[in-house]
Amino acid sequence: MKVADVLAALQESASIAPQLTHWEEAQAAFPNRRPDFLRHDTLAAAWAAGGFDHPLPSAVPHLADRIAGDPALLRLAWYVHWRLFAGPHASLQWCWPSLQACLGDEAGLFYLIAALAFVPAVHAYHATLAVPDPITRDTCRQVACYADNYRRGNPGRLGLYTGQIGWLGNYLAPQLYFRIGRFEFWRRPYDGDYRVYRHRATGETRALAAADTLLTAAGDRCFDPAQPPPPASWRATFSETADTVSGTPLSPCGRALPQTVCLPKPDWDCVLRPGDPILDLHIPAGGNMPPETCAASFRDAVAFFLAKFPDQTPKAIVCTSWMFSNQLEECLPADANLVRLLRELYLVPVPCRPNDGLWFVFLQGELNPATAPRETRLQRAILDYLAQGHKWHQGGMFLLPDDLARFGTQPYRQSRKAETGSQ
Repeated sequence: MKVADVLAALQESASIAPQLTHWEEAQAAFPNRRPDFLRHDTLAAAWAAGGFDHPLPSAVPHLADRIAGDPALLRLAWYVHWRLFAGPHASLQWCWPSLQACLGDEAGLFYLIAALAFVPAVHAYHATLAVPDPITRDTCRQVACYADNYRRGNPGRLGLYTGQIGWLGNYLAPQLYFRIGRFEFWRRPYDGDYRVYRHRATGETRALAAADTLLTAAGDRCFDPAQPPPPASWRATFSETADTVSGTPLSPCGRALPQTVCLPKPDWDCVLRPGDPILDLHIPAGGNMPPETCAASFRDAVAFFLAKFPDQTPKAIVCTSWMFSNQLEECLPADANLVRLLRELYLVPVPCRPNDGLWFVFLQGELNPATAPRETRLQRAILDYLAQGHKWHQGGMFLLPDDLARFGTQPYRQSRKAETGSQ
């Protein structure tokens, strides 16, 4: 079936057809029988190995049968399956039909059924790398994590958000992307713009902003550099000679400081620059984030990658997330797990838009404080903070592998207390 015919049969807008890339290629690979991923036994096995905390609901095989009996749904389901798990992963798919018109409340379940094939796909890929079983098992939990997001945002319903399903392609060949303990880690080149330096004798760590970075008066990244600069904004400096590196320092508390430091090259090594191999940290849903649990995940990840893929030693663990916004220290108590974790990391300001990342907290497409849920302490704290007139920004962090042994001592802040004003 042509993509236009499928969209018409499913009462979807034809305008999204150009975004359903590789359609013809996917349909050319369509099997001459019911696809394996729609078989009841295959679905049951994937569910059992996928980390779900309850038995396979009868709605799953029931909808699979409906898909198999409807030519348009079947061709779309095959396309989703092929695009995620068999087709090219160089460009991920982000646009999918909503299916609200034809499936109503089961629209999300359609995508959950297609996504369950993630479990055998991960097992097959990890087998080629001889990945330990616990890491494979935990990595396969991502579909269940996504389904939990959907359940929280749509109480009583099974499904996946279309905005998340495309990310599953990142876990397969040739990517090195695994869940190890509490977190997921993706070995890839560092694509941030700040640089990190370490003093050879003292071990002191300094991060310097990229040249011309536009910053607010408080030292945060401006939301939209294309717009007129806000009052009192300023730009970072960075320069390098044969003997020194000079620039705007970034406080471990996550803000740029309005000063210039000069680092003599004989005394300072650049330990993180664009293009270096890093472990890009991702945070599955699920809570349970005391710093001790996080530290164990960090240590196990570094050990795993060093042992399994020694060709490129990770220079740092790096992440950009709402979870690493320095504003959390302003709206949560000091004993909160997230605040305790932030103080063990080197926080950095990163480019973002207003309220970036808060979807993961409130599961609203565009945050509306009047209707946003206030069920958790975190939700209430952020909403109260925004009600005071603050604009939320996400943040970044890095952690150098050599500092894992000092985790629990606030290694970056202790050496810079006088400068950062941290407690």
